[in-house]
Amino acid sequence: MISNLSGIYLDNQLFSRPTRNITNNQNEMKIVSEINETNPCNGLYIKTNGTTCGLKDIMIGRCYEYQYITNCTNLYELFESAIRYKPYCSMNLSTYENYFQHSFDGIQVIDKAMFWSGTYAVAHTYSNHGINYITLEDTLAAAMVSGLTWCGKDNDSEGFDYVSCPNNCEDNLWADDAFWGVASKTFAQKAAGEIYLVLNGSQSNDHASFRNNSYFAKYELPNLQRTGQYRVTKLNVLLLHSPDRKVVEKCGENSLITLETIVRNYQIEYICKDDPEELILIMCSNEWEARECQLARQVLRKEWDQKLFGKSNSNYHSVSFLFLFFLLLNYFTQKNSSDLF
Repeated sequence: MISNLSGIYLDNQLFSRPTRNITNNQNEMKIVSEINETNPCNGLYIKTNGTTCGLKDIMIGRCYEYQYITNCTNLYELFESAIRYKPYCSMNLSTYENYFQHSFDGIQVIDKAMFWSGTYAVAHTYSNHGINYITLEDTLAAAMVSGLTWCGKDNDSEGFDYVSCPNNCEDNLWADDAFWGVASKTFAQKAAGEIYLVLNGSQSNDHASFRNNSYFAKYELPNLQRTGQYRVTKLNVLLLHSPDRKVVEKCGENSLITLETIVRNYQIEYICKDDPEELILIMCSNEWEARECQLARQVLRKEWDQKLFGKSNSNYHSVSFLFLFFLLLNYFTQKNSSDLF
């Protein structure tokens, strides 16, 4: 199992999930090109194509960062017992149930649960590690395995394959969703009150913002609580459009209509907003030179000069105004030319 959701969630570079590598100041990370041993780790933190070296120590160490968990060793043992000595392709959606039930026990995410699809970087910058909102990746169960790799191996003294883990299973498609599928399902079951969904309205190849094969559609949306004290009352869709990219869908169009119909049939209130201002700023922080972000630069510079100096820098803004004028002139000239064809 590779702790990565890139196969379904990610699309455009702006929204891509950064690769996280396990580093250690005392142990140099090395790429092992030739492995002849059953367990090449031998107490070292080296990188292999199999289970992450030091998996147990890393997971328990991360667990201790969460103060509400008192027995991190027990939680790791639930994880280990689910996979040790068991080949990766024998996994299914019940494999990790005990692990998730224990890690989410007694927890409800009220008015702060944030889901995402195709918008990893922006959604997690906005959530701010659980301070503003809480994503699946902010929870203990997911944080313990972030960026790690693992797979079991039968007839082996270690019970783990440290040499090579498969990327997928042709004969058992459920194995690929065994961990993150149940993680998504459990997180959705713990969401209550108002929830948030960050979608990508500028998918490449004109892909829909809401897709039936996404984790949200398969595991999260169907498992939202619709009754009881901890039911979901409202879904807020935040639909983003990448700077300098084509707008594929807007709120109230195509797949967003399908999503709204499903949500309202669940008796959950539905609201969709195109490009909320706070998310525009996050997108422009990554695409500062994009055409749509140029105006934001001018406004921000003016306001910061006012804050620092009590007035705008006239020399700077005389140049900025000319730049902005020619920028707008060029934009509308191109737009009008394109409208002729």
